[in-house]
Amino acid sequence: MFLYLTQIIMILFHKIYEGLLNQKMISLTIPQSGRTFENFMHKIRDEVIENENIDDTIAIIKKGKKSKSPQISEVVSFLNQYQDKLYPLGIFIDRKREERPYRVGFLGENYTLKKNNVEIRVEGAEPHNCSTLVSLGEADLALAGFDELLTTTQEKLVNPSIVTKWGLYNYNLPKSKKIRVAGSAMLKIWNSTLDDYVQDIVGFFLIGKTKPSEHFDHPKEYLKHLEKHKNIVYVKGRYTDMVRSAYPKLNVISVHDVEDAVVDSKENALGLEIVQSGSTLQKKELYLFGKPLFLSESLYVVNYYSYIQPSNSELRDVVSTLKPVSYYDDVHIKEIAKWFYALEKNVGSHWINKPKDITEFLVNSNEIEEGLRPYRLETRYWSASDSYKVEEAYETIEKAKENLKTYYKELKDNN
Repeated sequence: MFLYLTQIIMILFHKIYEGLLNQKMISLTIPQSGRTFENFMHKIRDEVIENENIDDTIAIIKKGKKSKSPQISEVVSFLNQYQDKLYPLGIFIDRKREERPYRVGFLGENYTLKKNNVEIRVEGAEPHNCSTLVSLGEADLALAGFDELLTTTQEKLVNPSIVTKWGLYNYNLPKSKKIRVAGSAMLKIWNSTLDDYVQDIVGFFLIGKTKPSEHFDHPKEYLKHLEKHKNIVYVKGRYTDMVRSAYPKLNVISVHDVEDAVVDSKENALGLEIVQSGSTLQKKELYLFGKPLFLSESLYVVNYYSYIQPSNSELRDVVSTLKPVSYYDDVHIKEIAKWFYALEKNVGSHWINKPKDITEFLVNSNEIEEGLRPYRLETRYWSASDSYKVEEAYETIEKAKENLKTYYKELKDNN
């Protein structure tokens, strides 16, 4: 009897050991520095076992921003101060800065999720490369801003001109494409206007230093006017192809700092710029025109075809732990209200033709028809269905719009 029990225990032990050997390590790519990196690492700190160095790693990279330099020797000297504990740090070229300095960033680290013991490799990369690595099959999932996703994958979309909100992205992808948006990462930053944490939502707005001489209800109309008259429009380098694709006759000039270029312009040129809180616009006395061309926030982007493989339970476990939030989820609706109210309060009268209906920032009737309807991770292709529970989807949208107006009104009444 004892021998029989011993054999059973050995067989079970062998199967457990074999399972551990066969367990796949999931790769997650994130920006190697900056606020998105910091916010994400703070968020997963309590979800992983190996978290003792996370706070120090964040602090060193944050400190390293001040020590960035065109001289690599200076950055190496800074980094050498922290090599005693083998922090997962390296040196990269910060291509977003005009002087392209060397800078300390996150290389990568292996973590084990507390919830399910799944191993995950978190790797740092340049922001625009995060989603690209998923497209190439070199990462299982990524943390990427919607703006970065559009700049790298816009040509893959069936109808790119209408994809101005991330809830439309999957619906406009050919079914053969592996990259899909699982949901919002719900990363937040401190907003001094509200004295509260607000989600990292941004808008791609048309800005200028003088009021337009003519009235336009939407920046798209104004941009067509600018195309006709060949007015200069400054755009940050990584967005120029996207803008030229949409407005081929527009007189686009690529610059590193759009706001400074607009301020220094002698021709009263305009710019297309990412705006979050509006504080910088306020300081530089610039105007914001109408609705944004698109809205962006940090998203979880996943290799969909790996996710649905029956054998890939580890990837599904990781996504479940990260808890991507759906477009019409109530917590997401609340953050849109907070972001809009803070921007409105900051910019004030310098927001020309400000939309009167806040629900335009969530969805409009045309976008509903174009696929901006609810979907779940259990939904095929993570995309809104044109035939299944359509009435229920419309009811969800109407409720979300009403809730958005309610949350916005509460913010105005309480401040």
